[in-house]
Amino acid sequence: MININLLPAELKLQKIQAKRYAALISVCIVVIFFFIVLGIIAIAGKGTIEDHLAATKIAVEKNTNQSSESKSLQEMALLTNDRAKTFTEINKKRAIWSQILTELSASAPLDVQFDNLTCNAEKSPNFTLQGNTTTEREIIKFKEKLETSPFFKNVAFKSSSLNQSQKDQTEKLKFTLEFDLEKFSSNTAVKGFK
Repeated sequence: MININLLPAELKLQKIQAKRYAALISVCIVVIFFFIVLGIIAIAGKGTIEDHLAATKIAVEKNTNQSSESKSLQEMALLTNDRAKTFTEINKKRAIWSQILTELSASAPLDVQFDNLTCNAEKSPNFTLQGNTTTEREIIKFKEKLETSPFFKNVAFKSSSLNQSQKDQTEKLKFTLEFDLEKFSSNTAVKGFK
């Protein structure tokens, strides 16, 4: 089939130009429509991205708060453990002085008088006891009682000297004993305290 176009050339050119304009307009409309759809998608995406960003920021802040709370709890736990350890160490080294002094006085014979009791936990012997008595036999009895006591160990006789009192003309034997404190539990009973 053969098409013969009998239209004048001007009309032909106008028709071709109209078709080009129509194609150009339709392409422009498609491009504009594409950009409008793309803009709508971008606006919707922007809202979604902002929501997601806000949720992520909240999650990060929550994790940071939990992390700081966790760090705070961890520091408190370490402090508590340190204090418990210190308490245990102190409790192991603790001496119940009322029991020690009661045992010391219960071990002393009637004729023994204490002049001075010195305690130094940093060195051995821990205790130095100075006193007076009338005979050496009382010193020996006192030393033997201290040796059998559950509170004292390494009892040693350090020195003695005879002093004569000017007032009542009596002779007193001045003595010095040294001994260590026995490590004991706080449940160790003193004689008479059961």
